[in-house]
Amino acid sequence: MVLGAVFGSFASMLPHRMPHGLDLLGRRSACPSCETPLGARHLFPVLCCCLSRGRCRLCQSPVSWRYPLTEVAMVVAFLGVWWVSGGIGIGFSVLAALAFVLLVMSVIVLEHGYLPDSLQAAAAVLAVVWHALPAPELVAQALDSVLGLAVLGGAGLAVKWGFQKLRGRDSFGPGDVKLLAVAGLWLGLGPAPLNLVASGLGGTALAIVWQRAGLGREFPLGPSLALVLYLRVLFPAATGYI
Repeated sequence: MVLGAVFGSFASMLPHRMPHGLDLLGRRSACPSCETPLGARHLFPVLCCCLSRGRCRLCQSPVSWRYPLTEVAMVVAFLGVWWVSGGIGIGFSVLAALAFVLLVMSVIVLEHGYLPDSLQAAAAVLAVVWHALPAPELVAQALDSVLGLAVLGGAGLAVKWGFQKLRGRDSFGPGDVKLLAVAGLWLGLGPAPLNLVASGLGGTALAIVWQRAGLGREFPLGPSLALVLYLRVLFPAATGYI
């Protein structure tokens, strides 16, 4: 839980800095309204919200809901990784890094409408590292991952192209297609078709919630793709039929 809170604090900061080209590590965190540097206790959004009732200690501006929610989501995601890994080790580190990257991407696409290529590349590199761990099966696993990438990435492109031809607008954005390809790299060829179906169902559920909340007709598919990838990597048996 402590690791989840620490990385959750970092994950809540990145979606503000990355889209605006701000320094990711060399600049102290500050209140977005009055730009007052934050103290140590204010770097943990859940604790800060509890102590300051969700407001900046100086200017009293409300703290965005996404900061504590991102931290809580990170703690839950890390707990899932710890449960599957059985403790902290190399496997835990790789899966925790994937959870971190997917959560940051999800927050960014919800707030800014795009999936950063740098984070997509990081998720792809983590897939390569993950599949390199069982060295005796490296060649077969590499082929399976490449085929999964081709199938899911190709399916995403086909859906994007077909929807554009039939309806005159995009269903998948370029970032969604890339994330599907990354999912194929992680999952391999076998789970690829079910992953596409599960992502579509998750996207439909998200669209219903998004539209009923009055957020418009256009909605980001990225969070659904990221959540399905996380669940299917960590719990392949439990999610084998979704």
